[in-house]
Amino acid sequence: MPETVLIPELTFAPPETAVVGRVIRVYDRVDSTNNLALAHPEHGTVFVADQQEAGRGRQGSRWHSAPGLGLWFSVSLRMPPRGLTFAAALAVRDAVLPRAALRVKWPNDLLCGGRKVCGNLVEHRGGWSALGIGVNVAHEAGDFPPELRDKAGSLVSATGLPWHRGALLRDILTVLDRYVLRIQEGRYGAVRAAWVRACDMIGREVRRGGIHGRVSGIDEDGALLVRTARGICRLETGELDSCGPRGARDYEAWRRTRRPGA
Repeated sequence: MPETVLIPELTFAPPETAVVGRVIRVYDRVDSTNNLALAHPEHGTVFVADQQEAGRGRQGSRWHSAPGLGLWFSVSLRMPPRGLTFAAALAVRDAVLPRAALRVKWPNDLLCGGRKVCGNLVEHRGGWSALGIGVNVAHEAGDFPPELRDKAGSLVSATGLPWHRGALLRDILTVLDRYVLRIQEGRYGAVRAAWVRACDMIGREVRRGGIHGRVSGIDEDGALLVRTARGICRLETGELDSCGPRGARDYEAWRRTRRPGA
């Protein structure tokens, strides 16, 4: 395991939590905090890095994790992965209020001002889950690779307010602990229902590849149930080609006018 370090901006009073954050390990640079959480599992331990060299998102995508700009951390949990991605999205959303209003974009992104500022990834191995969360905190547009500049944002750029990474991390861990406890106590349904409301997808027109229809529901695992001309299709995690407003009468006209990444 790499040596832990003291980074002033990532130093904060331990959160008053039951599970999440009982131990917090801070590193200067790692390949991936999820890798650490899976290789050295300790229930509730949080692995934080100032920089990730191989941070990753859904479907193997790379997560840009530059030093000094964001929060890159993973929580090791001895529990099934079910519901953890819902808990992560809700916890970050709740933790930044009232300073910023984040929108949950199905399935696990958080947007601020229409730009992605947060994502999460859950991985599971041998009875242990690694819940990885990345939050863009202090980035300016030029801090992102060119291919991300029209989609990615940060809390600082979206709000114009200063954000202390350590204080923000403490707030996130405090709220995340409550959601994790609810899942462990058998209240998965309540966490899922809150996430479904936050996603606000029911009734929207969506398209992915050859599938085009209206979302009629979200199943127990978070997949969209899309009513199409051929019947109900199930869309699991992944990017939608487009997502329209509810009751859009002219879907194609709306799609031609939508802002990229919306």
